[in-house]
Amino acid sequence: MYREWTRDFRSCQNDYESAISYLKEGTLSKWYEMKTQDIKSYARKMLSGGQDLNLIHQLPDSQTNLTIPSDLVLVERRRGTTDKYNIKFMTRRIADIVIDVQEEKNWAFNWETLNMFFRNSETRVAAGKQFQKMFLTKFKRQDPNAMLPCYELGVTSGMRPLSPLRENVEAAMPWKGFGQQLMLKYISIGKDDDGSLYSKKELGAVIDAAIGKDSPPIRFLIPCAQNWASWDAAVILYSEKEGKRAVHVIFLQTTIQPDHEIYTRGLNQVRDPILAKWKRGDGLDVHYHYVLVLLTYEEEMWQIPKWRHVLLSSKERKRDPSWRPDNLRQYVMFVPMKELFKPYGSIT
Repeated sequence: MYREWTRDFRSCQNDYESAISYLKEGTLSKWYEMKTQDIKSYARKMLSGGQDLNLIHQLPDSQTNLTIPSDLVLVERRRGTTDKYNIKFMTRRIADIVIDVQEEKNWAFNWETLNMFFRNSETRVAAGKQFQKMFLTKFKRQDPNAMLPCYELGVTSGMRPLSPLRENVEAAMPWKGFGQQLMLKYISIGKDDDGSLYSKKELGAVIDAAIGKDSPPIRFLIPCAQNWASWDAAVILYSEKEGKRAVHVIFLQTTIQPDHEIYTRGLNQVRDPILAKWKRGDGLDVHYHYVLVLLTYEEEMWQIPKWRHVLLSSKERKRDPSWRPDNLRQYVMFVPMKELFKPYGSIT
């Protein structure tokens, strides 16, 4: 429990001394619960836009106009400046608690707080998990009107059509028409004794299961490791039509940036072990799809971005020529904030 606290909160000297005293008495779990309730209380004040005069340590965030209790965040001074700084949620656990509070109601500063999650690769996982809960809930209902529509990215950008025209341009996603229960799997990228990535073995096992006759043909993957570049969830789907066997790999990337970049590492970690296991000519076609899950403030007109190239890395800006429009179909799914924060429950 003590290790959990140091990872989850990493707060100030007062917290440290208080936690130690509870630890000595064998009641650290009680302290942990009290701390969690404090975090929720701070989050409610931040989300409502109220200021607590009893809280001495509060920080103004110039990017969102939020006033944030210092127990929630870390402050990092911007490089080369003396008076400018970035504010980020202190830990992923704190971000998870804030997300739970956001589900309680439509807070005045829900959108501004949501933006803060994406300032850190660790805390953005909380926003990704919230989308995963929403996606899985809608998928399991198998209601054609429940899943939010996707629009395919083309060679040019353009305005998203409004209903009823939307029905004519909405992309026909591979999951359409499937009434199967999803199997939830977590994929790690650790190394085995022989030096090979776990993901190679696990991905092979997942696809083997999907194409098995006595198994549901759909798997929903969530990477265990944080910051798998280019995707934070994926759907593996198997289908047979007119004697042709196909596996569809659908990457899902949650973001608030319409120009979000795609990096090759995360895609290759899935494609390479699949290529190694199933060669062309084996009678199994593999199709790759990428869905930009764009979180939005409300239901509004948005530009549908154009197809973007996959980059080698954020530092090396070269394009990866192995990913092209003919082997990586790209889409955008617009997710209004009110849809994201419905109480969907746990994904586990």
